[in-house]
Amino acid sequence: MKIQTEVLIIGGGATGVGVSRDLSLRGIPSLLLEKGDLLSGASGRNHGLFHSGGRYAVSDPEAARECSAENRIHRKIAPHCVEPTDGLFASLPEDGLEYRDCFLRACAEAEIPATLLSRDDALALEPGLNPEILSAVKVPDGAIDPFTLVLENARDAEKNGAKFLLHAEITSLVREGSRIRGVRVRDLIHGEEHSIEASYFVNATGAWANQFLSLAGLRIGMALSKGSLLVTNQRVSHRVINRCRPSSDGDIIVPNETVSILGTTSVRSEDVQNFEVTPEEVDLLIRETSRMIPKIREIRLIRAYAGIRPLFQSAEKGDDRAISRGFALIDHGKRDGLENLITITGGKFVTYRLMAEKAVDLLCQKMGIAASCSTHLKPLPGAGTVQRLPERLKKMARAISPESGEILCDCELIQRGEVERFLKTEKVKDLQDILHRTRLAKGTCQGGFCIYRLLGVLHELGMAQGDSSGVLKGFLEERWRGIRPILWGSALKEEELLESIYKGIFNL
Repeated sequence: MKIQTEVLIIGGGATGVGVSRDLSLRGIPSLLLEKGDLLSGASGRNHGLFHSGGRYAVSDPEAARECSAENRIHRKIAPHCVEPTDGLFASLPEDGLEYRDCFLRACAEAEIPATLLSRDDALALEPGLNPEILSAVKVPDGAIDPFTLVLENARDAEKNGAKFLLHAEITSLVREGSRIRGVRVRDLIHGEEHSIEASYFVNATGAWANQFLSLAGLRIGMALSKGSLLVTNQRVSHRVINRCRPSSDGDIIVPNETVSILGTTSVRSEDVQNFEVTPEEVDLLIRETSRMIPKIREIRLIRAYAGIRPLFQSAEKGDDRAISRGFALIDHGKRDGLENLITITGGKFVTYRLMAEKAVDLLCQKMGIAASCSTHLKPLPGAGTVQRLPERLKKMARAISPESGEILCDCELIQRGEVERFLKTEKVKDLQDILHRTRLAKGTCQGGFCIYRLLGVLHELGMAQGDSSGVLKGFLEERWRGIRPILWGSALKEEELLESIYKGIFNL
């Protein structure tokens, strides 16, 4: 198959999808190419923090101002993806108060609303906090749903003419002088090969940026930093809790729906594909986050996971936390003489829209097109259907009634009818596509009890492709990577039960 488009976007994370939507709203045709599903990289492996900018107010004021501005924009264009919990930066005795005072001044300079709370006021808001805290500073942090946000951006882009080609990998570039003419692509599910020609190319591959650039003989300065996180089986705080000290390991707790996410570490990595959470990281995260909320020491964990941060750096730095969290927009025409290629990398999840805006502004300049950005003004499709956690919990409670029909996922109370309606309307190619678009396998058992039910539904609907036992084994292997680092206590008992089910009933 031969495909032609004006702009080819490589990378289906938040930034690539943001570029797709921005181009579509400016009336510029594009095709987004992704070797996995949307959100397969760092965009689907973050801690879901809706940044106020507070985390970078002292160390990286420019990144802090960008986060603060995007925080305000997304409360308007994507309220259904945001839980505006607020956040507390808590000072413990070993932290002292010098950094807190510096933090308050930095927030004022970055125009981040910040309120100093006494120890008693902070404990009244969050009774689970360590009673040893000296004080806390309240900022407008929150939690964000990265999956809904990115998928809504993609849906809006598609509605406005953008195209997507998922599960397809670039095998080579076709270059003519100072321009890229096209790429050759292999469909990873069906094995078909395609040729794609475009006038302009956007490298939005995140941690894979240099892998793509190597096809053109190029490279940029980049540090790959692994961040590991833990998921609890219950929500341990109402608000985001940060440690009021210079950024370090294990200094943030983010509430997310009915669970909390404990983070994070920063470990230099050379491999973007094969990495794992180590026992040392698990110990460190529990030790550090329990200084803020002591009951974390006793709480059950249901998963460990990690993502690779793509940090752009012009010079080598020993500490990855010293590298700016700002983003880099690289015009390879000016830098390398390759006129129709740009790279957009770095940044934070919450700044994806701004990154996309700046990338498309540069494309328009190169094309000689006068079209302004409107992504900061136009709400996403589901913006009028805000459903806060209490409403969702009430809906889940109603799902327990006998009239509601078969339940596929006991943890999240997801009904079979709901999944069947989704399968009939969405274009999905494999199991992970379904999991990214629903809350299946997100609960306490992490898919142990619902995935085989889902595969049964796929068979009944005639949608199962290939060897279902192989698909099930592949899912269990990936699940095991997240379960193994936190196996003790009741989690270990449940895993032995699941092992007996899959060995005894499914003969795996």
